[in-house]
Amino acid sequence: MAKKNIEDLRNLVKSVRDKSFPYEKRDQAERNWHLYDQAQVNEIADVLETIRDVVNIASSRIQEEKRGAGRPPVPASDIVKVMLMQAYFGMPNRIAEGFLRLFSEKLGISSEFSYKTIERGYEPERSKKLLDEVLRIMNESGNSTEKIFSTDGTGDPATMKANYESKRSQQRIEKEKKKGEKEQSDSFPHTKGKHDFQYSSFSVGVHTKMIAGLYTTDDHSIGELSMFPGIMAQTIDLCPQIETMLGDALYSSRKICSTVDGYGITPYFLPKTNATFRSKGVPSWKTMLYGFIDNTQYWMEQYHMRSISESVNSMMKRKMPVKIRKKLSQRKKTEETLKINMHNLRQYSYLRRTNPEMIKDYRGFPSK
Repeated sequence: MAKKNIEDLRNLVKSVRDKSFPYEKRDQAERNWHLYDQAQVNEIADVLETIRDVVNIASSRIQEEKRGAGRPPVPASDIVKVMLMQAYFGMPNRIAEGFLRLFSEKLGISSEFSYKTIERGYEPERSKKLLDEVLRIMNESGNSTEKIFSTDGTGDPATMKANYESKRSQQRIEKEKKKGEKEQSDSFPHTKGKHDFQYSSFSVGVHTKMIAGLYTTDDHSIGELSMFPGIMAQTIDLCPQIETMLGDALYSSRKICSTVDGYGITPYFLPKTNATFRSKGVPSWKTMLYGFIDNTQYWMEQYHMRSISESVNSMMKRKMPVKIRKKLSQRKKTEETLKINMHNLRQYSYLRRTNPEMIKDYRGFPSK
């Protein structure tokens, strides 16, 4: 590789950021609107059937602990089905009990139970194993051929008075005033309240729009970058065929590049305005920057797929606009995990009708 000038790199970064670089946009993908219409018409039926089938498969993979004497417990799979339906329709526990009566046959639930049983299902020891297995099945079938993933962070409010994007924008403005830079902060925005947002970061397949890695917490002191190693490890576990990881300038650091390269994955993170070519023991850092400056058009074509993670954030907020209802940290985590799984279940239902070539049928591998 020929030696490059740091000033050339920084001027190129500046031109990309202020959109003066003559980037040629990729052609917009064609959509079969008839198939999309059919997916919308059949969405509720398809989603409920997918919940039923996938949870049944997940339950068959997990050996539930045997209980002692006394009244037989409600099967965890039945409770998780109702909780997923609850996330889909955005309803509180009591109304979910009523919907159970309405959709019990569709969900394959043979007995009725009270909203208190649903409430107790939010304790991790009752539902975490099943929800983790649902996430795995959705990635085995929905992300089975996806090789490019993007990562991003977001927050769901615990009160309707708080808006995450408004707080994020305010955070950037304040940082710009203090430092004169437009780079994103690693910390999550927060209000004076102790439990104002449920913060999440995840990886998403850029073609399927299905989520793989996930980290969620209500502790705003945990930075977004500190979540990334766990997200990367989970993505590799669920989608070992991954080849590329995308992220915005927040992720553009040697440490993150080293984490990605450690799995043999190619990083595409937009360089910061003060970037240098010095690798400091991370060869993938220098390789990424040389790729950026040598073939900017191609590099940007790959990088701009990163916006899919923002699209997924937007999709979930539009489809599930309700606030986080739970008050206990462990239950908030369950509630957010339900939303992530519900997004995947809905997206899979759409892909099965609009882009069946992208996915595998989960019914092809019912158990391990």
